[in-house]
Amino acid sequence: MAGTEDWRSIATDADADELRERILSGYKDGKPFTPYEPMIALPRPIDWVLDFGCGLGRSFPYLKSVARHVAGFDLAPMIERCRVLSSERVDILTSDWSDVSTRRFDLVFASLVLQHLETEACRPFLADFARMAPATYLLTRLQSDFGVNVLKLVSESGLYDVEACAEVEHDASRHNLRQVAARPFDEVSNAGDNRHYEVLLKARRR
Repeated sequence: MAGTEDWRSIATDADADELRERILSGYKDGKPFTPYEPMIALPRPIDWVLDFGCGLGRSFPYLKSVARHVAGFDLAPMIERCRVLSSERVDILTSDWSDVSTRRFDLVFASLVLQHLETEACRPFLADFARMAPATYLLTRLQSDFGVNVLKLVSESGLYDVEACAEVEHDASRHNLRQVAARPFDEVSNAGDNRHYEVLLKARRR
């Protein structure tokens, strides 16, 4: 089983360590549950940022350092676990997409999330992001759990201009990201590899 229902089940049934391991592979082997800070520059200033698929709030410390206000969104059982297990408090923590999608943000931040979404769920979220914020930051494995190039879905949406695109990997010495190389988005969105990429998207005016 993969996708939304898999994560709903994990958030409901897994113990805290197993849940962190599913969010951050290697946690049980000693990888710290700390944020991955972007290697590409984010637009500033940031008043409100949305952490889409916030999980247990792993990215909250970083986001609170760069934005005045932070909102976290995830599935209902994950939000309930986040309220208990996150050491950081944010301004909004919700599972109500019908509410949060009506709000406006300076940045949507989606770290290692879209790769786990069903293709037909990913497309409308990308459309919502473009309406909700002028900029979206994605960190993603290129191929989704459903065998689809995530960045190809971004390209096919026609909703974004790409400000930056880079291949990244885990830096074991710093437990953060390391940029491998800047890559042309057109090339990556048609590639078949399964490396990790971060991209900064600018919503096109409609």
